[in-house]
Amino acid sequence: MKKLTLIIAVAMFMSFTGCGSSSESSKTAENETEQTTIVETTESETETETEAETSAESDESSVLTAELKEFTPVEGLSKNYADLEKRCFAYNGKIYTLGENTLQDLVDDGIPFEKNELNNIGNNVNKNYETARYTARINDFVTMQFTFINTTDTNITEAECLLCNVRLYTLYVPQSDYEDSMNESIINNLNDASDHVCFSFPLTLTKDQLLENNGDATEITDTNYVKYLVDSEVYMGSSGYTFEFDKTTNQFKEVNISWLP
Repeated sequence: MKKLTLIIAVAMFMSFTGCGSSSESSKTAENETEQTTIVETTESETETETEAETSAESDESSVLTAELKEFTPVEGLSKNYADLEKRCFAYNGKIYTLGENTLQDLVDDGIPFEKNELNNIGNNVNKNYETARYTARINDFVTMQFTFINTTDTNITEAECLLCNVRLYTLYVPQSDYEDSMNESIINNLNDASDHVCFSFPLTLTKDQLLENNGDATEITDTNYVKYLVDSEVYMGSSGYTFEFDKTTNQFKEVNISWLP
């Protein structure tokens, strides 16, 4: 099958003892007793330090996750975190599918696109072309971006183009060296975002959780990206899921889901 080259429109765009007198022996015995006491005290202190470190690690984990909301996926989303057969997300409880829903569908349902970008929805898009990115700021830390494609044989408006890419990213993830107020703000923003946006996975996803759910990754990079991709049957290139995780905590930072026929 002959594949087409997809033409993308301009897009907007981080451890001697010796012989001697009984007196000397007595002193030696005393010294040994002192040494033994010192060693025992040191071991006890070490155990205490270890317990303190373990407790600190536990407290740190608690600080990072204690106030996060429990994940409850929208009914109808896949149990597979990277389902290549059902590339979806939900906004305010309604599910949208890549390759099926149009820009107009998302606009009609109130996804908060930048107003100046919505001025372009009536523009014509040539066949095999994509639109520029449309941005929706969910809150101060969480943003979504969307791209749409014309897979028809004629020119159509941007509003009529099919959803072919959805990206969600957060500016920050909780860190042990952040002040409590900063972590609280991050968590509040993640909780707020999860009140509106839902994928088949939580926004508090870790790299280990993803691989436990779906171990068939196409690629796992040294820069903490995990990819699940398949080749397009029509166009040159591949599409699917690309996850990015924080290099220190392995916590979710971004997902990019793409679709090509």
